[in-house]
Amino acid sequence: MKMYSEVISVRTRQVLEFVDISSEMEGAVERSGIASGLILLRSRHTTAAITCTESDPDVHQDCRELLEDLMPVNRDYHHVYEGRVNARAHQAEMLGFGHASWAPVREGKPDLGTWQRVYLIELFQPMIRRIDCVMIGE
Repeated sequence: MKMYSEVISVRTRQVLEFVDISSEMEGAVERSGIASGLILLRSRHTTAAITCTESDPDVHQDCRELLEDLMPVNRDYHHVYEGRVNARAHQAEMLGFGHASWAPVREGKPDLGTWQRVYLIELFQPMIRRIDCVMIGE
């Protein structure tokens, strides 16, 4: 059994942006030399999420609107010393999206479903985000 790890960096441009990181994930698998196993992606941030979904912009917009309905920025949050957008970002990461995703690796590539892509979702503000990529396999 082999293990390989690397960190990928992603620059975000706006709040609630969906950044497709599938190509970066594929590159990490290729560099690992692992042909069969799994890859785990994990955000190193509490205000950015990782999810696996379609690349359809309407799916992303529906998600943004649902988040606004369920977790409005103007809610009376307790954690506000970095602003309400930051407060909501923490809640959205914990309760809405999560900080990690994974995929099987088959024949040296991440094996995603027909419509699946992996995204980093910026929940707070534009910045450089770091994502752990860990592969285990043979």
